[in-house]
Amino acid sequence: MFRIIFRRLSVYSTVAYYYIRRQVKQHRWLRKRWAFNEKAGPSFENFIQDVPAGKVFVHVALSPMRRFTEEKNTYAYLMDVLRSNFDVIASQAFTPQVRKTKVFDPAGELPAYGAFAKMFFRDSQFRNHDPCYSVMAAGETGFNAKDLSFQPNGLFRQMVDQGYHCVNIGLDHVTSSLMHFVEYEQRVPYLRFFDETYHIQTGNSLKTITYPLHANRSAYSVKGYIWWNKHRLMKDLDNTGIVQQRILHGVCLYSFGMQQLYRFVTEKVKADPYYLIKW
Repeated sequence: MFRIIFRRLSVYSTVAYYYIRRQVKQHRWLRKRWAFNEKAGPSFENFIQDVPAGKVFVHVALSPMRRFTEEKNTYAYLMDVLRSNFDVIASQAFTPQVRKTKVFDPAGELPAYGAFAKMFFRDSQFRNHDPCYSVMAAGETGFNAKDLSFQPNGLFRQMVDQGYHCVNIGLDHVTSSLMHFVEYEQRVPYLRFFDETYHIQTGNSLKTITYPLHANRSAYSVKGYIWWNKHRLMKDLDNTGIVQQRILHGVCLYSFGMQQLYRFVTEKVKADPYYLIKW
């Protein structure tokens, strides 16, 4: 009984901490103001050039990009750098709002999270037909749009097997949608899994699919979100050599192989199913 109570308190404290942290960071009076630094741009481009892969999955905060360029359009600058170094650029295009409508239009439904994702959506040439957790990409991926993201042979499994690297730009902690795949694969106890029916809209036609959707248990979430304990993950990753980290004039940059992170997180979750969400 004591062990269960302790675990719940640990999870609740994680959720509360990251929820409050997010609210504080998003307050308009407290948001950090970024200014151009002429030394930061070349250092950033060198960091990107050193990523040892031709295919990347990126997570980006656009505001810190102002540190690297005088251009007003920081997205255009970033895409120029990425296109110059990688054959394939992929990113998340998650649309949790589809849970309510049950209709997903891959060509028209904007990603819900992040200014970068909304802009990259216009430049991407591929998006799979995953109703809630789609992946978009620019470049020749060889992916099949019918493959879901977190199924056993889905897109994240394929990216792991193909040696994709993940690049984080302007984020405080290591972030990767790949960890959702581990949660699916290991059927973590803090999520419940059930099948749901969705309609995929392509042009004027609708196709019905059955999709294994995970939903957050209310006991472990705030407003439907569960926060991973990224402080703990970073601490555990520090001595592994998996993550290459640079801090350029206040902007955090991380690069890591998706296969290496997958193996590390999978081992941790197998040992402790609550690893990702507790202190």
